[in-house]
Amino acid sequence: MSEPIDSGEAAAPPGEATAAPAAASTTPTAPPAPPPPVIVREPAVMLRVTLALFVIGLGVWLLLAGTAHRRNYSAAGAAWHRGARNFIEITLLREDRANLACAANAVMDGLHCGLDATRAPHPAGGDDARVLRPYNTVNGELFLGAGLWDSPALHAGLPTQRFTVVCDYEIVGALRSVLLRWSPAGDFVPVDRSLAVGSLRDCSIPP
Repeated sequence: MSEPIDSGEAAAPPGEATAAPAAASTTPTAPPAPPPPVIVREPAVMLRVTLALFVIGLGVWLLLAGTAHRRNYSAAGAAWHRGARNFIEITLLREDRANLACAANAVMDGLHCGLDATRAPHPAGGDDARVLRPYNTVNGELFLGAGLWDSPALHAGLPTQRFTVVCDYEIVGALRSVLLRWSPAGDFVPVDRSLAVGSLRDCSIPP
């Protein structure tokens, strides 16, 4: 009988399956990490917003500061200087001749407070045409004036309620170290700024 041709491959023993070829690696590959979020920065927009807020804040501050300056220091303005003559409107009560007084040692062009710095009668005398008193204009401007109660318009028949008087006011200087009183029983209070000093003439009560 013929010998079987040896193919060079050993036959698998009986009962054993032929080994399968090695399988390829099946380890899963991790997905790529997502890119970091992109933060959009708009420096120009932020700068414009900041600048706008600054400008608004500066404008509000200037408006408030200007209002306070006009209210507190209007007597130092262009129309309130030595030698100026202003047509002003004053707010009064008929009792203000006794209510209002100031105390200071200074004498300016013969004008002085009714009392000196010690609150004693001023040595310059009590001529009412030369005695200064504190007054307020209808715009809230505080000043010292003399001669108001010498005006014929204020000699009689004054209104019982608050009223106004218009006068020609001639400024002769400014006074800082002065105490003011607003009622006969009230205290003398120092002011924290200079006040215009002058004479009131040609006063009348508007119809």
